[in-house]
Amino acid sequence: MGKSTGRKTNEVEFEERMERIFHLMLYEHLGHDEFASKAAKEFGITTRQAENLWQEARQRMKQRYTNSQGEILENHLTQLYHLLERCKQEGNKLVERQVLADIAKIYGIEKNKIDITSGGQPISINIKME
Repeated sequence: MGKSTGRKTNEVEFEERMERIFHLMLYEHLGHDEFASKAAKEFGITTRQAENLWQEARQRMKQRYTNSQGEILENHLTQLYHLLERCKQEGNKLVERQVLADIAKIYGIEKNKIDITSGGQPISINIKME
């Protein structure tokens, strides 16, 4: 008999399994080893295959988190730009400046304060006028 390769489940069954895997990880709070043991028994697979499912689920969660972070940032910036435009139209300079500062922080271009003291000690400047 030849060696078989590939997944033994179809795509629909695999996605149903992934739902159960997310449940085990997120709601039952199973650790890696505990998950591998329980999933192997529940799905009738080897522990190694269960570990592969764990890795697949973690990659999917990481990708979802990364995608939603970008969407959140994009939405936040859009709202800030709309607020900035309203401030310009209304002549609200104070809020306009604050919004610009917030946008600069998001882009990482805000200016850092410069310490003009020497090691925490005040600098003394003596000017002689003759």
